[in-house]
Formats: sequence, C-alpha cells, structure tokens
Amino acid sequence: MHIAMHCTSRSLLAGAFRLAVQPHPSTLPPPFLLPAFTTIQRATFSSSPSPQARKDGNPNRGISPLRRKVTTRFAKRVKKDIANIPQPVLDPRLRSAVEVDEDHGLWEFFGQEKNSLATPVEISAHGRGWTVAELRRKDWDDLWRLWWVCLKDRNRLATFEAEKERIGNLYGEEESKKRRRELNVTLGGIKHVLTERWYAWENARYAAMEDPEVNLYADPDKGEQALIRPQEEKKVESIQDTLPPPPADEKLGSEVRA
Repeated sequence: MHIAMHCTSRSLLAGAFRLAVQPHPSTLPPPFLLPAFTTIQRATFSSSPSPQARKDGNPNRGISPLRRKVTTRFAKRVKKDIANIPQPVLDPRLRSAVEVDEDHGLWEFFGQEKNSLATPVEISAHGRGWTVAELRRKDWDDLWRLWWVCLKDRNRLATFEAEKERIGNLYGEEESKKRRRELNVTLGGIKHVLTERWYAWENARYAAMEDPEVNLYADPDKGEQALIRPQEEKKVESIQDTLPPPPADEKLGSEVRA
C-alpha cells in the first residue's frame, strides 16, 4: 500500500516537471488559478436582483366577485328573456303592411325610382361641375340649394356603393368616381365663393369701423341712421329745401332743342 502511494506521488511529480519544461507555450492557466476553475459560479455577474415577474397561480386574480355576481345574474336574466323575443317573419306574404310617407326625407338617399341600386348608365348620366366664375353670379339662396342638391347626390352614391358591396356587384365603380369628382368640384367652388364673400364683408366691416360717418351700432327700427353726414352737407340741404320752386309758366330760353 505504501509502495502504490509512493508510485502515485512520483508519477504526479514527473508529470508536473514535464509540464514545466515544455518547449511550446501551454494553453493551461497558471497553477495558482486552478482552484478558481474547479468551482462552479452559482450567482450572476450583477449583484442586483433579476427583474422577473412573480408567478401567480391564481386564475381568478383581478376578477371582482361583485362584478362576477352581476354578470351571472345578467346571464340568467338573458336566458329567461330569450324565449320571449319575437321571431322575424321570413315569408313576405305574412308580413304586415307598413304605411310609409311618400315625402319622407330618407327617400333622398335613393334615386328617382326609389331603388337602392343604379346601373352604370344611370350613374354616368351627369354633367360637369360648376366653376367658381359661374358660382360668383349666384345669390345666397341659389348657393344653398345647389349645395344640398350636390350633397344629396353624393349620399345616393354612397347608398349605391353600399348596396353593390352587399350583393357583390362590381360594376359602376369607375362611373361613381367620376360623378363624385364633379360633385366635389361644385362643392369646393361653393366653399371658395363663400370664403371670398366673407373676406369682402370683413374688409368692409373694418373700413366702416374706421369711417367716422358710419354708425355700425345704429338700429333702423328705432329710427337711428347708420350714415352720419357732416354738418356742412346738412346746411346745404336745408338751404335747398327753403328755396321756392320755379314758376310753372316761366318760358324757356331762346334755344329750344328738338
């Protein structure tokens, strides 16, 4: 037993000497660092705790028991009321006749024939949009009527498109785009004309505020005058009012023009 231990120690020493006298550089670390490689690192390099969320095994976490009771009570009431819901009548012959006003405003969303769908030929039957120069000649009432005509026409196009999408009809899309483009030209021109008139009115209001002869706060119903004339013009008018009228028998001059 002693001889085996002696041989083992001798072999270890011989191996150490052979490592020390190797002519080529070794890839092993120095001997004093060997204890560091024999231990396994248990902790991370950072000393701060890891930001991992705490695992919660409760599946009902965050559910209010009061709200849960209300939901259950509502579900029971719904199940009880489902039996009392009236069933729709699928057969048109068994449906009750409903009287509809022929002049109802919702008919404006449909065409003249009160159809929810129009053919491409009917959609393309339109003219060009109004220009700004043409709209400047219109008064307020005409612009108001033209605005609502274009708006109703655009609503009808929206109804046609919704119906085509529902039934899967793909015809008439290009015609709808062209018609809507002309409608937008007219609506944009009306906005442009109204903006011009508003700026003209605003400039006139500022000019009247700086004019001493204009009273913007005058009330014509109370007999107040909006135009304040200077005193000299009032005197001239008063003198002309006091002059007697010329005699009716006064003859004209010698020059008489035919």
